[in-house]
Amino acid sequence: MKKIKARDYFLGSVFLILFLMGWSLFHVGTRHLATELGYSLSAQQDHKDQLLMHNKALRLEISALKSSKRLELIAKKELGLTIPRSDQVVYLWLDE
Repeated sequence: MKKIKARDYFLGSVFLILFLMGWSLFHVGTRHLATELGYSLSAQQDHKDQLLMHNKALRLEISALKSSKRLELIAKKELGLTIPRSDQVVYLWLDE
């Protein structure tokens, strides 16, 4: 039977230690990357929520600016327009 020398134990131990170190570095690196991606995802989600709130506020402002009461007030006060009399109204009919 062949004797295992101390040199063989040493080489096996070095190989095992190097393998475990490499695996540990890979594991820590992937965990760090996953954590960084999680933080980035959270920041992007917060940014998306802020943009959605801003969008809602802008839509509300648009609806207020399009209000028929507001437009009528602008037409009367700033543009000097009035409601047309019946003799000023012209009806057009489509002949087919």
